Amino acid sequence: MSAKEEFEENEELLNKNRSYSEFKKLRHRELLYQKAMLQRLEAKKRSYTWVLAALTAGLFSAIFSLVTVSLEDGRYIDKESLQRDIVTIVSNNGDLRAIKQSFANQSTISELKLILSSKSSYYPKTIALSSVLDDVRVQAFIKNEKELLPKLEPLIKEYEEINPFDKLQIGQKDYFENIRIKTEGTYPKIKNDINNLVDELHQKNLLVNEYLSDSKMSFWISIFAVFLSLMIGGYQIYSGRPEALRKTLIGLVDVSSEDEEQASNKKNQSDS
Repeated sequence: MSAKEEFEENEELLNKNRSYSEFKKLRHRELLYQKAMLQRLEAKKRSYTWVLAALTAGLFSAIFSLVTVSLEDGRYIDKESLQRDIVTIVSNNGDLRAIKQSFANQSTISELKLILSSKSSYYPKTIALSSVLDDVRVQAFIKNEKELLPKLEPLIKEYEEINPFDKLQIGQKDYFENIRIKTEGTYPKIKNDINNLVDELHQKNLLVNEYLSDSKMSFWISIFAVFLSLMIGGYQIYSGRPEALRKTLIGLVDVSSEDEEQASNKKNQSDS
């Protein structure tokens, strides 16, 4: 091989190396730019994740409140309004029939009131009238409305005579009514014991209803927790795709840097 051909071949190899080196630098610059863009997108994604988490929490709180309201809508009546109506009827010498009619026609509360106020301000729709009359009697003592008591006490006694088992559930009422009918002659002797039993059973019913309400609430909380977990897991899977791409690009940048260092070392060795 002549010196000229060898020179041309070396020059061609040099041009190829120079072109490859320029290509590597350009590719390295592009990868660095993509890496910076992905890091910026990752920072934005973190901020968006926090915003999304806050919005999701607010959304689920609103949905949970609406579901709770929908389950309990129509089950409560305003306590103060009912007591005020009964006090007005009793003060105007109204009879027990008028009190029953007012009690039956009480309006149920709206969804908004149930969300924005405490349940202690309301009676459940299924409350016994005897319990309401007892509350009115207690409030008369608290507010020192002694003129109301002589009119209220006879109505309470009359109602207890007519509906002695008013506090109980429907099936329980039937059993005690049968006992009263079958023991007609001796019922006055066991009346106090029966009334004590009725009061105790009424308290048991209240506890059972409270536990059932808590279990129903826990059920809906569990449903929402599962749904929320699925949403968060799905979002993490969906948002994890750019993360995998970012790791791949970072790996390419690192490999490119290593190749460039190795090429530089070889060049230095050949020069030496």
